[in-house]
Amino acid sequence: MAGFEGIVRPVVVPDIRPTPKQSVRRQESATGDAEKGVCKIHGTSGKIVQLANSFSYTQSSSRPVETKRRFDQARVYQERDDGTVNKKNFVDINVTNKLWKRGGAGPGVQKMSPEEKAQRERDAKMYDQWVEYYKRLEEQKNIEIKKRDQIEENKQAEK
Repeated sequence: MAGFEGIVRPVVVPDIRPTPKQSVRRQESATGDAEKGVCKIHGTSGKIVQLANSFSYTQSSSRPVETKRRFDQARVYQERDDGTVNKKNFVDINVTNKLWKRGGAGPGVQKMSPEEKAQRERDAKMYDQWVEYYKRLEEQKNIEIKKRDQIEENKQAEK
């Protein structure tokens, strides 16, 4: 009998199931204390916790107010890409070159108490005044200066 030959091949099947969690028994002390390992949070007496040190900080600031300005009135004409100026198309502008301000803390001005500021305001209405300067407008081929050194006062600054 020509026989059947059996071929045996080993089969490796991956273990795709996770291992079950092992249960851990609660350990008891030798005395049988069931509360061992349990954290208890207790409050203290009704005393107020007081700090030895304290810190306080206050800050105040006020915005400066513009009292008056000096400006130049100018007319700016349209300049085309080729450099020619179209005198029919223009815009009139005011270009500020000097500002007078008061209030707040100006550059280099020390802080004063409210009483001292009030006294200065009553005396001269000139407390904490300073002036800011800006570059003056220059004539160019498309800029024509109409009036120089016009001064405008801020009527709301007096309130």
